[in-house]
Amino acid sequence: MKKGIINVVFYISVILLIVNVALLALNVAGVAYPVMGVSMQPKLYTGYIAFIQPVNISQLQVNKSIVVYYNPFYRELVIHHVVGRVNNGVIVQGFNKLTNPTPDMNFTSMEPLVVTQSMIRGVVVFYAPLFGFFILRPYSYIVLVFFLVMLVLKMIVDRKPAQKLKSTDNLTPP
Repeated sequence: MKKGIINVVFYISVILLIVNVALLALNVAGVAYPVMGVSMQPKLYTGYIAFIQPVNISQLQVNKSIVVYYNPFYRELVIHHVVGRVNNGVIVQGFNKLTNPTPDMNFTSMEPLVVTQSMIRGVVVFYAPLFGFFILRPYSYIVLVFFLVMLVLKMIVDRKPAQKLKSTDNLTPP
């Protein structure tokens, strides 16, 4: 009974590890990004994963497009939706009006940040809940540790006991 349960949990941990590695690879390739924070609620929550594709800034639609862009003031990637258009770019803001009552700001001029083509990584084409946790630390590490623990347990359960010598066996050569 114990062996069967450990085998099932081990194979689940293998599947989780494969998903973890695949999503990390997509993140490194610039195709999938985890959602963090509350600025995009109620549309996107922490732990969601957003899949993007490259886009020309002229194709972005006000109040419809969600983009991943590099914010030079935060020095990190941000996922927000397009709320306006200007000559050389777009204006973006989070959905949550409590945490993001105004568009993203240019802290040098204290005006809305103009997101240009060079700042945009892509437009969100699909998102899924929970899978973003596979990319976020410490969750991605937890999956790896869980797999390693299950691997050790499986090795212990699967090992064959050593054969005992019978008392009639003679250990001296004939």
